Amino acid sequence: MAQHAFIVPADLPGPSGGLTYNQRVLAQWRASGLDVEEVAVPGGWPNPSPADRQALAQRLPQHGTVLIDGIIGSAAPEELARAAAAGTEIALLIHLPLPAESGLSPEERQRLAGSERAAVHAAHTIVCTSSWARDDLQARYGLDAVAVAEPGVDAAALAAGSAAPRLLFLGAVTPRKNPLGLLQALGGLTELPWTGVIAGPEGQDPGYAAQVRAAAEALPEGRATVVGAVGGEQLETLWSETDLLVLPSLAETYGMVVTEALARGIPALVGAGTGAQDALCGDAEGSRAGLPTPGDALDPHDPRAWSARLQEFLSNASMRQQWRGAAQAHRARLRTWSHAAQDLRTAIEW
Repeated sequence: MAQHAFIVPADLPGPSGGLTYNQRVLAQWRASGLDVEEVAVPGGWPNPSPADRQALAQRLPQHGTVLIDGIIGSAAPEELARAAAAGTEIALLIHLPLPAESGLSPEERQRLAGSERAAVHAAHTIVCTSSWARDDLQARYGLDAVAVAEPGVDAAALAAGSAAPRLLFLGAVTPRKNPLGLLQALGGLTELPWTGVIAGPEGQDPGYAAQVRAAAEALPEGRATVVGAVGGEQLETLWSETDLLVLPSLAETYGMVVTEALARGIPALVGAGTGAQDALCGDAEGSRAGLPTPGDALDPHDPRAWSARLQEFLSNASMRQQWRGAAQAHRARLRTWSHAAQDLRTAIEW
């Protein structure tokens, strides 16, 4: 049995940034020789059944040191507490604080917050993937020590873009990611040349996804296309044709798609006050400090502000070139997955 275990969800619909993060750090650790077992636990996390929780309870004590994805661990505080009392060293990796998800009723938000509060106090170490998440967790639960291990990104070829500027939304089609707000902002800009693509899994909230498809179809034909989840060559083709990433999330821990865009020299327009703004600008004291902002961050609740900024981008070739140049400057200084894996390993003392 491996010295360490990384407990991850087996049934979470994807693709998602959290799943990608887990897989990439695992790959880096194994390449470096770290003895770690991936333990994929089934269940409807973060809303597990009693059987889901029992299965987790049986796995936790089998390892001396455990890193557990927050979508599981934050929903199973009693299981964490029992395993910790029995001698298992537990680190909790939180990609997104559970109550920060959108579309929750007040009762659901309160229940998830209570569960996560108990979980973070049961674990020995808390790690999250952005400064935004750290600040949220500290304020929400009164925590003192929360480590940060930001994601990395792979090197990629520069995007060529398109003749008419191509706007890309890439992420789960959910209220939190807010593609409906984006389409609302674009509705008054049909006299300008542009095309838009909404790409990402639609299974998390089918009702909302249907509203997004209807809003895209209400625009003039060919302006906005909803393509569902993408990967492989289809995703690379989308990236190569993109001129601006648009991510109007209401809440975002980090927004790995932002650095993936920058790796291709693509600027981004993101939600202000979210972790995506950190991904866009970089740490104030990090390798990207002092570089011009490769895009902008706007209030995701204000579609008029988004419409005005998009109108400026679409009608101003000089601005588009300036943002692209800034994105290319950031491209040369982005973190790699080896940096992310080492930061996480340091935080959990593996």
